[in-house]
Amino acid sequence: MKKESISNKSIVYHVDVKKDSNKSLIERLAIMIDRSKLFTTIKSSDRVAIKMHFGERGGHAYIRTPFIGKIVSKVKEYGGIPFVTDTNTLYSHKRHNAIDHLETAKINGFTSETVGAPIIIADGLIGKDQEIVKIKGNHFSEIYIASAIFHSDFIIAATHFTGHPMGGFGGSIKNLAMGCASIKGKFLQHSEYLPRVKCGECISVCKYGAISPKYPNEAKKLQEKMVEYVMGIKNQKKEKIIYINFLIDISPGCDCGNFSNAPIVPDLGILLSDDPIAVDKASADLINDAPYNPLWSTKDKFKDQDKFKAIYKDIDWNWQLNYGQQMGIGNKEYKIVKI
Repeated sequence: MKKESISNKSIVYHVDVKKDSNKSLIERLAIMIDRSKLFTTIKSSDRVAIKMHFGERGGHAYIRTPFIGKIVSKVKEYGGIPFVTDTNTLYSHKRHNAIDHLETAKINGFTSETVGAPIIIADGLIGKDQEIVKIKGNHFSEIYIASAIFHSDFIIAATHFTGHPMGGFGGSIKNLAMGCASIKGKFLQHSEYLPRVKCGECISVCKYGAISPKYPNEAKKLQEKMVEYVMGIKNQKKEKIIYINFLIDISPGCDCGNFSNAPIVPDLGILLSDDPIAVDKASADLINDAPYNPLWSTKDKFKDQDKFKAIYKDIDWNWQLNYGQQMGIGNKEYKIVKI
């Protein structure tokens, strides 16, 4: 996919939340997809993985099914064969294996009937269905990608943009890196670690949740490892990846929790790009330029304009963007195109 740019700036499309529009945000998402022409790179009969986060049981801030359904319908319109997918979690909860994961997706409203495409857990029953991709990184020489992601022809990363305790924020980089990795791949990104074998196999096969990885990995190293996973996936897909960030219900923590806190800012719309660095940087900038939700602004520490720094004061979220640009996965310089 040829990256769109204006004077060496990556293009990020933005449809915002309007109070006076006669079209729904779902309809305007479809308009943005068409005007961007990014979906024209989908070839007839391409198997298109729509990579999202189904949310944990008890949470409610994940992307709503009608938005995913609209992406599915547009993929079909452009000739692709879509499936909606996520991978099993490293931690032992209700998305740690495919049986629980599919049931959680159903509880949260995601079924083949509601989104219009099959729901597939990309790394299989217990997170061991994986393929190895060779890379030249500073932390990794190979990465472990969920099999269904690996064998797809195209990826659309549909990301609920949130805060995150290790990344400062969780955006397209995290969705692609952690979200497309098998349990072993997640383990190696998170942990240095214990057990000393470093393979993560015991975590994936334990039915009782008796084994937990240690997380001594400092935030900067984790962010760098995520970038290297994105680099490997982009190379394997020959950059046939589109990134859609949903700036809706922007919670301070990611959707892996079994609850959802109040959003930190008002809803800001949806961003679309073929550049993961640009779309995440644009998302962070829009959030930092927005006013605080009154529920958060009443607290003294939430006066900082940098919302993510206020929440996670020791985390430099910009590190992943700088490292990503250094490793060639994207460009921090961007131009917003309003739809």
